[in-house]
This record gives sequence, C-alpha cells and structure tokens, in this order.
Amino acid sequence: MNNTLHTPAPWKCDLVSLKIWANDGNTEIARTSSDVSISEEEANARLISAAPELLDLLEAAVARVQIANEEGNPILSAWLPDALSALRKAKGEA
Repeated sequence: MNNTLHTPAPWKCDLVSLKIWANDGNTEIARTSSDVSISEEEANARLISAAPELLDLLEAAVARVQIANEEGNPILSAWLPDALSALRKAKGEA
C-alpha cells in the first residue's frame, strides 16, 4: 500500500525555524511562509509535518471502507468518493 514517492515519514517540525525536516534531520521538506502570523506559521508547520501520517491513515481507512462495501456493509459510502479524490490529489494523480 505504501508506494509513495514522497520522503518517508515521520517528518519533524522545528517551531523555531518553522521548517519541516525528514526523520534523518538533514533533509529539509518544507518551510512555512513568513507572510502570515507566527501562530499561523506554526499551525501550518505542524500540519505539513503530519502529512505523511495523515496520508497513511486515509489510505488505511479507504481500504477498510472498500472492503466493508464489498462485503455488503456500505458504511460511509457517501464519504468514499471524497476520500479517493483527496488521495489522488495527494499523490499527484488528480
């Protein structure tokens, strides 16, 4: 399930420099813009650093909902198209 091209998780957020680093501590993933308030920059940095884990969780949730639907238990069926769309966007497929 994990055929990703992005830098592997976990990513770490440095709230002093407002940069996001790969787990190796040497690879800079991103930095937030200085055009917004410090509190907004910190929130953006935390969100960006959580992205790989959020992507993994969404993939797992989609897989479970798809299995449940195939087994005749259409739980969260209305949610599935939006989740699949978000996954395609995150993976550059949309």
